[in-house]
Amino acid sequence: MLEVTTRLGPRSLHLGVPGGVWTAALLLALMALALVLGLRELRGGGRIEKGLALLRALGLLGALMLALSPRLYASRLESRDGRRVVLFDVSRSMGIEGVHGRRSARARALAERWQDEARELGASVMVFDATARPAELGALARDYPSRGAESRIRGSIEGLLDEDLDGSLGCVVVVSDGADSSLASAEEFDSHGVRVHSVVVGADDQLVDDALAEVRADPVGFLRQPGSVRVRVRSSSGGAIPVALRSGEELVDEELIEVPAGGEASVELHFTPGRLGRAVYRVSIPIRPQDTLPENNERPFLVRVERDRLRVLLVAGRPSWDERFLRAFLKGDPGIDLVSFFILRTADDQSLASPEDMALIPFPTDELFREHLNSFDVVFLMDFDYAPYGMRAYLPRLRDYVRAGGALAMLGGDQSFASAGYGETPLAEVLPTRLPRGDASESSLIALGDFRPRPSSELIRQPLVALGDDVSSTERLWAGLAPLQGANILGPPRGDAQVLLRHPTRRGADGEPLPILVLGHAGDGRVLELASDSSFRWGFVSGGATGDPSVHERFWDRALRWLSKDPSLEPARMSTDHERYAAGAPVGVTGEVADARYRPLGRRGIRLELATLEGEVVARQELTTDDQGGFRSTLTAPEDSRAYVLRARLASSDDVLAEQAFVVESAGSELARPQADAGFLEQLSRRSQGQSYARPEDAPSLSEFDASRSRVLGVVVIAPFDSVWAFLIVVALLGADWILRRRYGRR
Repeated sequence: MLEVTTRLGPRSLHLGVPGGVWTAALLLALMALALVLGLRELRGGGRIEKGLALLRALGLLGALMLALSPRLYASRLESRDGRRVVLFDVSRSMGIEGVHGRRSARARALAERWQDEARELGASVMVFDATARPAELGALARDYPSRGAESRIRGSIEGLLDEDLDGSLGCVVVVSDGADSSLASAEEFDSHGVRVHSVVVGADDQLVDDALAEVRADPVGFLRQPGSVRVRVRSSSGGAIPVALRSGEELVDEELIEVPAGGEASVELHFTPGRLGRAVYRVSIPIRPQDTLPENNERPFLVRVERDRLRVLLVAGRPSWDERFLRAFLKGDPGIDLVSFFILRTADDQSLASPEDMALIPFPTDELFREHLNSFDVVFLMDFDYAPYGMRAYLPRLRDYVRAGGALAMLGGDQSFASAGYGETPLAEVLPTRLPRGDASESSLIALGDFRPRPSSELIRQPLVALGDDVSSTERLWAGLAPLQGANILGPPRGDAQVLLRHPTRRGADGEPLPILVLGHAGDGRVLELASDSSFRWGFVSGGATGDPSVHERFWDRALRWLSKDPSLEPARMSTDHERYAAGAPVGVTGEVADARYRPLGRRGIRLELATLEGEVVARQELTTDDQGGFRSTLTAPEDSRAYVLRARLASSDDVLAEQAFVVESAGSELARPQADAGFLEQLSRRSQGQSYARPEDAPSLSEFDASRSRVLGVVVIAPFDSVWAFLIVVALLGADWILRRRYGRR
């Protein structure tokens, strides 16, 4: 039966004069002074004098009360028994093992003790981590989970209060370790009359633990630009702790910091991203033998690597129309930082003037190719003969630059390719074609005459040549472009090199049409060969004839993006809808797959594999692509907080078509502060007039938790001196004092 009682709540006194208490104190002091002086005059007086003095004192006191106009305010409260809700914490920190046992086991014992009583009282049972949801006490008594990625204690309680539309909720009993991963505060917590009782689990265990309390890095980094991550380390025992930053198994940075016992220390580690896309790093500290919770000694983080500006080096052997048009295109793009040189004189040129008087500087070979080469994303060599500049010694560095991930574009001319003897240099090791020997006759190194290059039918979908809307429009576009003038003779392609354009009539030594545009890989780098120095005609001449000069810029834009490994130009692409996920959250995956020739792999079986960075596969999924090679799927994020790589493979092959990384990181925040926080729960209970128990073994039966809820029905105002009768009484007292004093001849 619902029990309802009405009572007055706390009282408060208010005065109706400016200045409040200070004014009242001053008036009382003046009245007391007047009474003291009056009593001094009454010494030796008779009964009449004493009676008149008493009458005046009463009159003055009444006048003072009228002036002060005191009012007593009291709330009229209605108290009723309400519903009970028991809220159990199932976040990951409840799985911590302490001296008195695992926290989840102690909470499970409490659930078992309350099981029958909760049914009799009609109490609701819920569990919470990031949010609260219904549960069964019997199920918790049998198997208490502790897998939640984060715990939001205050947020879960406030969610229950918001859902209490009929005001029937009387109390919430929270069973938790108090470790709120959202770092919520108990200040300004308003329970709206609902009592919050708390039972703290694990507060009596002092953990020995080293932990990464915080790992904070900017979500966006820039390619080959230094970045940093700020790490905060907490330690219960203190000491010198090394903090390491790794990318895969590679140690990127490491610092030794001194952490005070029971305190924290911070350090900043540095990294430089070397590739576009999502880069995964991990911060770790050593695991000491006595560490209670080794899971919080390592945390991954993800950086989305973009380009600040694409840095390009353009070296031309002489001024030319091709050099002029390409340099204008590169300079016109605000996203490109261009350093360009074209040669007007060599070190062997004869001049009547001294070098100090020359406006032209010698070519800075050493500065470019020894000091600053690795700072460039792409290097262009246009009709450039290395020999006159003493550059042969630097060609191994250019080769190594490409193999390490750089990009090289070599363009034709009579000072390029085999004409300049590149076939006998270390640079030939990374070029995608075998060059003829440079001591051959001129006619065997250069093909003269105008020609329109023909795109390879097998590679017509490759982005550098697929400049039309479809295959047929691409073929028509290339057939209608202005012809090129002259070509360098390239040898047969190496390995997996792709010949995108070929000469329509001239054949090479292998009997195949002469390669004109060739793409290749060398180590981690990319190389482009264009065996002509007249691509400017695709814009200048073709634009004049058709009114559309954009083909030249579109071609070089895509060439530059391919060389710099723009992910959008890869034949197979895959992405997830987010970069970071909570444990168990849905992971949306979309992608498109094509083979190395950019032919869509339609209606093909695809295998998605989710793996750790160490290669352990934690989930697989089989699916089929659509007609255009596209696919869409949803996976479930793993429970463990770490970095993962999602890979797409053909069902019939182990070759990786595409991959994408993401991070499950919420549990890292949850376990960063493993020590139970009794103070937080105690403050929540105190602010809501609830009770808090420091150990689950000390918690009483459910019926002993106060579930009464108070509701304000109104405010009662007691103001005895605000009535007419009070005014008349004071007037009567003062009037009687005046009349009697005149009658008896007193002042």
